[in-house]
Amino acid sequence: MDLGALFKGRSKTPILAALIVVLLCGSLSYWQLQRAQQKHVLQQKIERKKAQDVINGPQATPLPLTQSINAEVSITGSFVDGAVWYLDNQVVKGRIGFDVIGIFKISKTDEHLAVNLGFVPQQASRVPTAFSLPTGTVSLPVYIKSSENKRFTLAKSAVDEATRQPVIQYIDVNYLSKESDKPLLPLIAYMTKNRLAGTEPHYQPVVMSPQKHEAYALQWLLIALAALVIGWKLSKKEIKNV
Repeated sequence: MDLGALFKGRSKTPILAALIVVLLCGSLSYWQLQRAQQKHVLQQKIERKKAQDVINGPQATPLPLTQSINAEVSITGSFVDGAVWYLDNQVVKGRIGFDVIGIFKISKTDEHLAVNLGFVPQQASRVPTAFSLPTGTVSLPVYIKSSENKRFTLAKSAVDEATRQPVIQYIDVNYLSKESDKPLLPLIAYMTKNRLAGTEPHYQPVVMSPQKHEAYALQWLLIALAALVIGWKLSKKEIKNV
C-alpha cells in the first residue's frame, strides 16, 4: 500500500493529535486489562481460602505471617497498651470519621503487627470517638496486606502536627514502630469481622471487580478508535477549507 497516496490531501496535525490520543487511551486500556487480571487472581485466591476454611476451619496464625499476604487468617495475642492511633479521612455509609489503628503482639511468635480495627465516627471539631483497646488475649480474623501498598495521599508525613490527638494521615509502619517502641512486621492487618465493641470493620480486599476493569478497558479502547476516526475526518476537512 502506498502510504503517501493514502495521506495525500490530508493535514498531518489532526492525524498526529489523534495518534497521541490513541497511544494514551491504548495504554490506559492495557493497564485496565492488567488490573482486571490481577483482580481475577486475587478473587480466585480469596475463594480458595474460603473453601479451605469451610473444610478445615479458619487458619491459625501462620509462621511466618509474611507468607499470608492477601489472605485472611486468625491471629491470637494481645494489644500493646496505649498504642492507638486514628486514621483520618474515612467515610463509611455516608459517615465521616476515623479508623482505629492498634499494635498487636502475636502470642506464638512475639512479633508485633499494626492492625486496623475498623471505623469510629468523628465528634465535633474533627475529634475521633475515643476507643479503649481490649486487655488480655484476644483472637481476631484479619486480612493481611503488605505495608508497601499505601493509599493515595497528599500528606507529606503520617502524623498530623496540627492536632494533639493521635491522628495519622496514612498508615506508616516505620512511624508506628518508632512511636510504640516496637519492631513491626512490614504488614498491615485489617480486622474483617466485628470482634470488638466500638469499631466497625469495613475493609474490602477487592473494591473494584475484574469485570469493571474490563469494562473500563473496553471504554478506553473505544475512545481510542473514535479519536482515530475523528482525526482522520478532520484532516480532510482542513484541506478543503484552505
